Amino acid sequence: MRLHRIHVENFRSIHERTLTLPDCGLVIAEGLNEVGKTSMIEALDLLLDPKLKATSKAGRVIQTQPYGTDLPVVVEAEMTVGGVRLIHSKQFLHQPQARLEFVSGRRAGEVLTGEEATDAMAEIWRGTDDTLWQALRLMQAGSLEALSLRSSTALTAALDRAVHDQAVRDQGGEGDDVAAPDGASGNGSDRDGAGLLAAVMHEYEQYWTPTGKPGKVLKEAAAETERLTAELQQATGRLAEVDTVVSDLEESQENLEDQQKSLAALKVSAARDAAALADLEDLEHAVTEATRAEQDARHLRDAAVDELKDRRAAVAELADARDAEEDARAAARTALEAVEAVESQFTEADQAWREADSARRKAKEAWDAARRRASELRDQARLERLNQTITTITALQAEIAEAENRIDTNPATAAGIKAARAAEQKLTAARIRLETASPRMTLSRLAEDAPELRVDGEPISGEGADESRVVDRRTVVEVAEAWRITVVPAADVDDLAHQVEAAERDLAALLDPMRVATVEEARDLLSRRRREEDALMALRQRVARELEDAGAEAEGSGGTGSGVGAGSSVEAGNGAGSVSLADLIAVRDRITASSALVRETTTEVTTTNTETDAAPGMTDGSEALQGADQSTETPEQADQRADLLESAHEDADLAETTARSARDTVQERRSTAREAASAASSTLTSSHDQVQRLQDRLEAAREQTSDQALEDAARTAEEQHKDATTRVTAASQDLESHSPDQVREAAQASARRLARAGERLAASRGRHAELTGQLRGLDREGRQDRFDELSGLAHRSGIESAALTRRADAARLLHDTLIRHRDEEHRRYLEPFTREVERLGRGVFGRDMAVRVDDSLTVTKRLLNGAWLDWDQLSTGAKEQLGLVVRLATAQLVDPKDGVPVILDDALVYSDRVRTSRVLKEVATGSRNHQVIVLTSAPERYDGLDATRIPFQ
Repeated sequence: MRLHRIHVENFRSIHERTLTLPDCGLVIAEGLNEVGKTSMIEALDLLLDPKLKATSKAGRVIQTQPYGTDLPVVVEAEMTVGGVRLIHSKQFLHQPQARLEFVSGRRAGEVLTGEEATDAMAEIWRGTDDTLWQALRLMQAGSLEALSLRSSTALTAALDRAVHDQAVRDQGGEGDDVAAPDGASGNGSDRDGAGLLAAVMHEYEQYWTPTGKPGKVLKEAAAETERLTAELQQATGRLAEVDTVVSDLEESQENLEDQQKSLAALKVSAARDAAALADLEDLEHAVTEATRAEQDARHLRDAAVDELKDRRAAVAELADARDAEEDARAAARTALEAVEAVESQFTEADQAWREADSARRKAKEAWDAARRRASELRDQARLERLNQTITTITALQAEIAEAENRIDTNPATAAGIKAARAAEQKLTAARIRLETASPRMTLSRLAEDAPELRVDGEPISGEGADESRVVDRRTVVEVAEAWRITVVPAADVDDLAHQVEAAERDLAALLDPMRVATVEEARDLLSRRRREEDALMALRQRVARELEDAGAEAEGSGGTGSGVGAGSSVEAGNGAGSVSLADLIAVRDRITASSALVRETTTEVTTTNTETDAAPGMTDGSEALQGADQSTETPEQADQRADLLESAHEDADLAETTARSARDTVQERRSTAREAASAASSTLTSSHDQVQRLQDRLEAAREQTSDQALEDAARTAEEQHKDATTRVTAASQDLESHSPDQVREAAQASARRLARAGERLAASRGRHAELTGQLRGLDREGRQDRFDELSGLAHRSGIESAALTRRADAARLLHDTLIRHRDEEHRRYLEPFTREVERLGRGVFGRDMAVRVDDSLTVTKRLLNGAWLDWDQLSTGAKEQLGLVVRLATAQLVDPKDGVPVILDDALVYSDRVRTSRVLKEVATGSRNHQVIVLTSAPERYDGLDATRIPFQ
């Protein structure tokens, strides 16, 4: 197979691209990552997939379409397959179509489209070695597993030829004198051997799967035998059903006759038991009537007795109520006397408590006024200190604002000075390089009357010493308007002059924002700024100390209620007492307001205390409040006076507590006496009402029935009840003599037996009718005929299945024998394949390189430093390099007309520089007679190779 051209449109990131390839040699398609190199090979795989039609909507087709478009995905390839050159294309998704054009061969000029083109290409592709097509590529991010090439027909044919050629050389023959292996030569015996193996394989595949399990034919034969056996078993069962129904019908007829006889006997017995039950029910009715009469008599007796008991209880209850009334009247008189005695005591205790409570309140007011006065004096002292601190801080903040303004207007910064210094050094170095590289021009006046001389338009006086100039740019010298001499320095000097100009511009750009002309001026400006910053820092520290001192004082006096802690914002992390000026002003305002309130309150308390006298013998503290000279009083004196008033308040509070306790004790006794008097009065009233109510009710009852009449009625009812009880006893004894339970049970049992017998007879008649109907519908003769037919079919099927199994076993035996001999022949392939892999591998890994190859033509081990390593033990780079060597060896062994291109997609990413160079040398060597296509984003690796280079844009 040869690839000549690949054309792709609208495939992932590829808008349109054509890759044209030479028939052999190394092709390097180079481009950046994500330019679509790998996509070209993926597009070719979609085109050559025989199962993928142009109309396919498979996921791997849909995801190749550019996102957000409905453009058609077009893939076209020109190739030579089996000696025939053709052009095949598919257009997916939008207006799908397929096309196949034969360029050479017997069908040259023929064009197929649609499914006909797809089917024809699939048939052509079946003739290619798909194993080799998949194996001879090393794709980006592909697997590094060892290749298995056993199913490659092209490699097998190549190894056949290699084995045959080696046999010829070993025997000294000329080729035809030694028999070639299957497929290695074109003589008739080889074709016969291959034909025999193909025929055996065909016969084997009819009966067995590739894994040796029964195939479709055997499974169908076994299934047919199983089906007939199952049907025969079913027919046997259906025939047995008929025999079962006949037997059941005969048994049903016998049961039906027996049940009819049993039912007649049960009817006679049931009639006899029913008559006995009727006699028993008459006796039971007599007992019921006698019992009802006894119950009526008992109810009448109980009612008469209860009525007599109620009359006697009412008389006794009235006597008890009169006794209770007399007791309640005596208790009420005693309770009233106790209440009168305790009321006088309570009046005296309440008056004493009221006087003590009044003295306590006055003492409390005097004490509170003294405390407020002491607080006022302390706040006044603090207020003076706060005003002084606020004035100091305000002045310092004004100085800080002026310093900050001076710093803000100073543009100099350390970073700017550093950058300017670096730019100045760069300018100095550029000027030195320019002066060193530039030529010098010396102008000397040789005569007094020398003609006028101008340099770049400026006249030269020529007086004094010679004038020397550096020529660092194009310079024009004019002599008396007669001569113009142009001096042009070298190109590198001009570049140096531009560098000097650029450095000057850079320096000016850094100095201009600072409004200075030189770096020294900028340094002086920065020094002034730093002095200003130091002064600003000192001012801020003074403010901080002032605030800290003020905060500490406020924290220490926070208990007064007007300190910084009430509503101020202490700065976290600066320690206790760190506050702001606004906090101090707020504290000052609160202290001022609090002092005014304290003065007002103190004035009110003083006025009140002067108008109210304390209780006799008690001190409320007002004397201490009035005796103080508040205009000259100090905070310490105010605290002492407050302490005296606090002591007076405590004495008044103790006296009030004692008086209140005494009053409460008397009040409790008064409440108890009042409750006892009220309860005694309520009890007396209730007792009197109860006596009157009981007396009225007893008199009303006696008016209806006298006590003697109730006694007579009770005796009469008792006698009637005794007579009724005698009659019940006699009737019950008569009933028990007839054994009522036995008679009733016998009648019920007869009825149940008769009912069950009738049910069984009805069920037997239904079963008999059902079996008769089944027998009519079972078609006994038809079932017997079907059984005979299936017996014959099952017998013939068993014979045919046994014959088919023998034929399949024979085909399997012949297949296994031929395959075993073929595998033995295939093992001879290992030597030339191993030899070629080792030959190429020694150019990469060294002269001691050796490998081991298993029967599936897979490299399983490699010799390294005298030790054999499994494939999985190799490093990632070694796997990549050895895998590429195996692919190149395979390409070298396969006949070019049977081979496929070797495709390497960004390979050797895990290889070092030395190994990469060696591998690329083998790639270049292997591409002389084969197509080797390299897709890479690092083309510099292949600079030393003779290759066709195709850039991807």
